[in-house]
Amino acid sequence: MTEQRGDVQELTDFELAVYEAVAEIDTDGGTAGLATLTRQLDRPEEDVRAALAHLLAVGHLRTCGTGFVLGPHDWSP
Repeated sequence: MTEQRGDVQELTDFELAVYEAVAEIDTDGGTAGLATLTRQLDRPEEDVRAALAHLLAVGHLRTCGTGFVLGPHDWSP
């Protein structure tokens, strides 16, 4: 069964920025922690948490240990 992801065009600019920050860290084999994302994006933690919650809800990200990684996708790095 294939997981459904939300349409990327429905994401806000900030949600896209969070997704891209997670993708950059994930591509290097790491997990993106909340503190790292908050510092990297220079935004309040509650803004980052809200974006992460939405990205998780629509399937663009998933949790992994104490951080976040990309959800299932159909493109290759």
